[in-house]
Amino acid sequence: MGKNRNFAENEQVQLILEITQQSIAAFQLAGSDIQLLEKVSCVKKTDAGYREGLSQVVEKVGNLDRFENFSCSYFGQEFCLVPNSLFAASAPETLLQYSIHKTLSKSDVDYNRLPEWNSVIVYQLPMWVKSVLIPKAPRIVIQHELTHVLRHLTTGSLIPLRSHLVLHEEQFSLVVRKDGNIIHTSIQEYKNEDDVVYHLATVFTQLQINSKNELFIHGTGDPVEDIKKKLETQLKRISMFEWSKIELQASSHLQFQTLCV
Repeated sequence: MGKNRNFAENEQVQLILEITQQSIAAFQLAGSDIQLLEKVSCVKKTDAGYREGLSQVVEKVGNLDRFENFSCSYFGQEFCLVPNSLFAASAPETLLQYSIHKTLSKSDVDYNRLPEWNSVIVYQLPMWVKSVLIPKAPRIVIQHELTHVLRHLTTGSLIPLRSHLVLHEEQFSLVVRKDGNIIHTSIQEYKNEDDVVYHLATVFTQLQINSKNELFIHGTGDPVEDIKKKLETQLKRISMFEWSKIELQASSHLQFQTLCV
Protein backbone atom coordinates (compact mmCIF):
# COMPACT_ATOMS: atom_id res chain seq x y z
CA MET A 1 0.00 0.00 0.00
CA GLY A 2 1.27 3.47 -0.76
CA LYS A 3 2.26 6.06 1.80
CA ASN A 4 1.10 9.65 2.09
CA ARG A 5 2.73 12.03 -0.34
CA ASN A 6 1.96 15.19 -2.28
CA PHE A 7 0.47 14.38 -5.66
CA ALA A 8 1.53 16.19 -8.79
CA GLU A 9 -0.99 18.76 -9.97
CA ASN A 10 -1.67 16.90 -13.20
CA GLU A 11 -2.07 13.50 -11.56
CA GLN A 12 -5.59 12.06 -11.61
CA VAL A 13 -6.80 11.03 -8.17
CA GLN A 14 -9.45 8.32 -7.98
CA LEU A 15 -11.63 7.27 -5.05
CA ILE A 16 -11.91 3.49 -4.98
CA LEU A 17 -14.49 1.73 -2.81
CA GLU A 18 -14.54 -1.98 -2.07
CA ILE A 19 -17.67 -3.59 -0.62
CA THR A 20 -17.56 -7.19 0.59
CA GLN A 21 -19.66 -9.27 2.94
CA GLN A 22 -17.20 -8.66 5.79
CA SER A 23 -16.01 -5.07 5.31
CA ILE A 24 -16.28 -1.80 3.41
CA ALA A 25 -13.15 0.16 2.52
CA ALA A 26 -12.16 3.34 0.71
CA PHE A 27 -8.83 3.85 -1.08
CA GLN A 28 -7.17 6.74 -2.85
CA LEU A 29 -5.40 5.95 -6.11
CA ALA A 30 -2.98 8.43 -7.71
CA GLY A 31 -0.83 7.07 -10.51
CA SER A 32 0.35 3.68 -9.22
CA ASP A 33 0.19 4.73 -5.58
CA ILE A 34 -2.78 3.38 -3.60
CA GLN A 35 -3.55 4.38 -0.03
CA LEU A 36 -6.16 3.04 2.39
CA LEU A 37 -8.32 5.93 3.63
CA GLU A 38 -10.99 4.23 5.73
CA LYS A 39 -12.24 0.73 6.50
CA VAL A 40 -15.07 -0.59 8.65
CA SER A 41 -15.98 -4.15 9.55
CA CYS A 42 -19.58 -5.14 8.84
CA VAL A 43 -20.82 -6.42 12.19
CA LYS A 44 -24.53 -6.05 11.40
CA LYS A 45 -25.02 -8.09 8.24
CA THR A 46 -28.39 -6.57 7.35
CA ASP A 47 -29.32 -3.97 4.73
CA ALA A 48 -29.52 -1.36 7.48
CA GLY A 49 -26.17 -2.43 8.93
CA TYR A 50 -24.39 -2.36 5.57
CA ARG A 51 -25.96 1.00 4.69
CA GLU A 52 -24.73 2.41 7.98
CA GLY A 53 -21.21 1.08 7.38
CA LEU A 54 -21.01 2.49 3.85
CA SER A 55 -22.33 5.86 4.99
CA GLN A 56 -19.73 5.91 7.76
CA VAL A 57 -16.87 5.22 5.33
CA VAL A 58 -17.99 7.92 2.87
CA GLU A 59 -18.41 10.44 5.69
CA LYS A 60 -14.92 9.72 7.05
CA VAL A 61 -13.36 10.15 3.60
CA GLY A 62 -14.51 13.75 3.80
CA ASN A 63 -14.63 16.23 0.93
CA LEU A 64 -15.02 14.32 -2.34
CA ASP A 65 -14.10 17.31 -4.52
CA ARG A 66 -10.44 16.27 -4.41
CA PHE A 67 -11.18 13.20 -6.55
CA GLU A 68 -11.46 13.30 -10.35
CA ASN A 69 -12.85 9.76 -10.68
CA PHE A 70 -15.01 7.54 -8.51
CA SER A 71 -15.49 3.77 -8.66
CA CYS A 72 -16.84 0.99 -6.49
CA SER A 73 -16.49 -2.78 -6.63
CA TYR A 74 -19.26 -4.88 -5.12
CA PHE A 75 -18.30 -8.44 -4.21
CA GLY A 76 -21.35 -10.70 -3.98
CA GLN A 77 -21.88 -14.42 -4.56
CA GLU A 78 -25.12 -13.99 -6.50
CA PHE A 79 -24.00 -13.56 -10.11
CA CYS A 80 -24.01 -15.19 -13.52
CA LEU A 81 -21.96 -14.64 -16.67
CA VAL A 82 -24.03 -15.00 -19.84
CA PRO A 83 -23.40 -14.51 -23.58
CA ASN A 84 -24.78 -11.37 -25.20
CA SER A 85 -27.31 -13.35 -27.20
CA LEU A 86 -28.89 -14.87 -24.07
CA PHE A 87 -28.89 -11.53 -22.28
CA ALA A 88 -30.69 -9.91 -25.19
CA ALA A 89 -33.44 -12.55 -25.05
CA SER A 90 -34.19 -12.43 -21.31
CA ALA A 91 -34.70 -10.01 -18.43
CA PRO A 92 -31.64 -9.68 -16.13
CA GLU A 93 -33.57 -10.70 -13.01
CA THR A 94 -34.87 -13.82 -14.77
CA LEU A 95 -31.37 -14.88 -15.83
CA LEU A 96 -30.06 -14.43 -12.31
CA GLN A 97 -32.93 -16.43 -10.80
CA TYR A 98 -31.93 -19.42 -12.93
CA SER A 99 -28.46 -19.34 -11.34
CA ILE A 100 -29.20 -18.59 -7.69
CA HIS A 101 -32.65 -20.20 -7.37
CA LYS A 102 -34.27 -17.37 -5.43
CA THR A 103 -36.51 -14.51 -6.40
CA LEU A 104 -35.02 -11.03 -6.56
CA SER A 105 -36.74 -7.74 -7.24
CA LYS A 106 -35.78 -5.91 -10.41
CA SER A 107 -34.39 -3.03 -8.31
CA ASP A 108 -31.85 -5.35 -6.65
CA VAL A 109 -30.39 -6.66 -9.93
CA ASP A 110 -27.75 -4.94 -12.03
CA TYR A 111 -25.48 -5.92 -14.90
CA ASN A 112 -22.17 -4.95 -16.53
CA ARG A 113 -21.56 -5.44 -20.23
CA LEU A 114 -18.26 -7.06 -21.24
CA PRO A 115 -17.91 -6.54 -25.01
CA GLU A 116 -14.32 -7.83 -24.72
CA TRP A 117 -15.77 -11.26 -23.94
CA ASN A 118 -19.07 -10.93 -25.82
CA SER A 119 -20.74 -11.43 -22.43
CA VAL A 120 -22.68 -9.73 -19.65
CA ILE A 121 -22.27 -10.27 -15.91
CA VAL A 122 -25.62 -10.10 -14.09
CA TYR A 123 -25.56 -9.80 -10.31
CA GLN A 124 -27.43 -8.84 -7.18
CA LEU A 125 -26.73 -5.23 -6.19
CA PRO A 126 -28.73 -4.21 -3.09
CA MET A 127 -30.43 -0.83 -3.27
CA TRP A 128 -28.53 0.42 -0.20
CA VAL A 129 -25.34 0.63 -2.31
CA LYS A 130 -26.80 3.08 -4.81
CA SER A 131 -28.89 4.95 -2.25
CA VAL A 132 -25.75 5.91 -0.31
CA LEU A 133 -23.25 6.45 -3.14
CA ILE A 134 -25.11 8.13 -6.00
CA PRO A 135 -26.30 11.21 -4.02
CA LYS A 136 -22.74 11.69 -2.72
CA ALA A 137 -20.90 10.98 -5.99
CA PRO A 138 -23.30 11.03 -8.97
CA ARG A 139 -20.51 10.09 -11.42
CA ILE A 140 -19.46 6.96 -9.53
CA VAL A 141 -19.17 3.74 -11.52
CA ILE A 142 -20.45 0.77 -9.51
CA GLN A 143 -19.61 -2.69 -10.86
CA HIS A 144 -19.16 -6.26 -9.71
CA GLU A 145 -15.58 -7.06 -8.74
CA LEU A 146 -15.42 -9.87 -11.30
CA THR A 147 -16.11 -7.30 -14.03
CA HIS A 148 -12.82 -5.60 -13.23
CA VAL A 149 -10.90 -8.88 -13.19
CA LEU A 150 -12.42 -9.98 -16.50
CA ARG A 151 -11.56 -6.66 -18.13
CA HIS A 152 -7.99 -6.94 -16.88
CA LEU A 153 -7.69 -10.39 -18.47
CA THR A 154 -7.72 -8.78 -21.90
CA THR A 155 -4.46 -6.98 -21.02
CA GLY A 156 -0.98 -7.84 -19.78
CA SER A 157 0.75 -11.21 -20.10
CA LEU A 158 0.85 -13.11 -23.38
CA ILE A 159 0.76 -16.46 -21.58
CA PRO A 160 -2.57 -17.97 -22.73
CA LEU A 161 -3.30 -19.75 -19.45
CA ARG A 162 -3.85 -17.34 -16.56
CA SER A 163 -5.84 -17.49 -13.34
CA HIS A 164 -6.74 -14.70 -10.93
CA LEU A 165 -7.76 -15.50 -7.38
CA VAL A 166 -9.01 -12.60 -5.21
CA LEU A 167 -9.10 -13.33 -1.49
CA HIS A 168 -11.38 -11.55 0.94
CA GLU A 169 -12.17 -12.48 4.51
CA GLU A 170 -14.24 -15.70 4.35
CA GLN A 171 -14.79 -15.54 0.55
CA PHE A 172 -12.75 -15.63 -2.64
CA SER A 173 -13.26 -15.46 -6.39
CA LEU A 174 -11.48 -17.38 -9.13
CA VAL A 175 -11.32 -16.60 -12.86
CA VAL A 176 -9.46 -18.77 -15.38
CA ARG A 177 -8.59 -17.79 -18.96
CA LYS A 178 -7.39 -20.51 -21.33
CA ASP A 179 -6.62 -20.19 -25.04
CA GLY A 180 -8.21 -16.75 -25.19
CA ASN A 181 -11.48 -17.80 -23.52
CA ILE A 182 -12.90 -17.44 -20.02
CA ILE A 183 -13.46 -21.04 -18.97
CA HIS A 184 -14.19 -20.62 -15.27
CA THR A 185 -15.65 -18.00 -12.91
CA SER A 186 -16.67 -18.73 -9.34
CA ILE A 187 -17.09 -17.25 -5.88
CA GLN A 188 -16.70 -19.53 -2.86
CA GLU A 189 -16.68 -19.32 0.92
CA TYR A 190 -13.73 -20.64 2.92
CA LYS A 191 -12.60 -21.13 6.52
CA ASN A 192 -8.86 -21.51 5.94
CA GLU A 193 -6.30 -21.90 3.16
CA ASP A 194 -7.05 -25.63 2.87
CA ASP A 195 -10.50 -24.84 1.46
CA VAL A 196 -8.95 -22.57 -1.18
CA VAL A 197 -6.36 -25.20 -2.13
CA TYR A 198 -9.10 -27.81 -2.50
CA HIS A 199 -11.17 -25.58 -4.81
CA LEU A 200 -8.14 -24.67 -6.92
CA ALA A 201 -7.09 -28.30 -7.22
CA THR A 202 -10.62 -29.34 -8.21
CA VAL A 203 -10.87 -26.63 -10.88
CA PHE A 204 -7.38 -27.29 -12.29
CA THR A 205 -8.16 -31.02 -12.47
CA GLN A 206 -11.52 -30.53 -14.19
CA LEU A 207 -10.04 -28.07 -16.67
CA GLN A 208 -6.95 -30.26 -17.26
CA ILE A 209 -4.52 -27.46 -16.45
CA ASN A 210 -1.19 -29.28 -16.60
CA SER A 211 1.05 -26.93 -18.58
CA LYS A 212 2.82 -23.63 -17.99
CA ASN A 213 0.43 -21.12 -16.44
CA GLU A 214 0.26 -18.03 -14.25
CA LEU A 215 -1.68 -17.82 -10.99
CA PHE A 216 -2.14 -14.35 -9.49
CA ILE A 217 -3.34 -14.19 -5.88
CA HIS A 218 -4.77 -10.84 -4.77
CA GLY A 219 -6.04 -9.46 -1.48
CA THR A 220 -5.53 -6.66 1.03
CA GLY A 221 -5.51 -6.45 4.81
CA ASP A 222 -3.49 -8.30 7.45
CA PRO A 223 -5.77 -11.37 7.84
CA VAL A 224 -5.85 -11.87 4.05
CA GLU A 225 -2.09 -11.31 3.70
CA ASP A 226 -1.49 -14.12 6.17
CA ILE A 227 -3.78 -16.49 4.26
CA LYS A 228 -2.09 -15.56 0.96
CA LYS A 229 1.33 -16.53 2.27
CA LYS A 230 0.08 -19.81 3.71
CA LEU A 231 -1.72 -20.56 0.46
CA GLU A 232 1.42 -19.93 -1.60
CA THR A 233 3.45 -22.24 0.65
CA GLN A 234 0.89 -25.04 0.33
CA LEU A 235 0.53 -24.74 -3.44
CA LYS A 236 4.29 -24.97 -3.94
CA ARG A 237 4.29 -28.31 -2.14
CA ILE A 238 1.69 -29.83 -4.47
CA SER A 239 2.97 -31.40 -7.69
CA MET A 240 -0.06 -30.41 -9.81
CA PHE A 241 0.89 -26.73 -9.33
CA GLU A 242 4.53 -27.16 -10.34
CA TRP A 243 3.69 -25.63 -13.73
CA SER A 244 2.11 -22.57 -12.08
CA LYS A 245 4.03 -19.35 -11.73
CA ILE A 246 2.48 -18.02 -8.52
CA GLU A 247 2.52 -14.29 -7.87
CA LEU A 248 1.16 -12.58 -4.75
CA GLN A 249 -0.27 -9.11 -5.38
CA ALA A 250 -1.50 -6.84 -2.60
CA SER A 251 -3.70 -4.24 -4.23
CA SER A 252 -3.57 -4.70 -8.00
CA HIS A 253 -7.16 -6.02 -8.09
CA LEU A 254 -8.22 -2.61 -6.75
CA GLN A 255 -6.31 -0.88 -9.52
CA PHE A 256 -8.30 -2.90 -12.06
CA GLN A 257 -11.09 -0.42 -11.28
CA THR A 258 -9.27 2.13 -13.43
CA LEU A 259 -10.47 0.09 -16.42
CA CYS A 260 -14.07 1.11 -15.75
CA VAL A 261 -13.86 4.91 -15.43
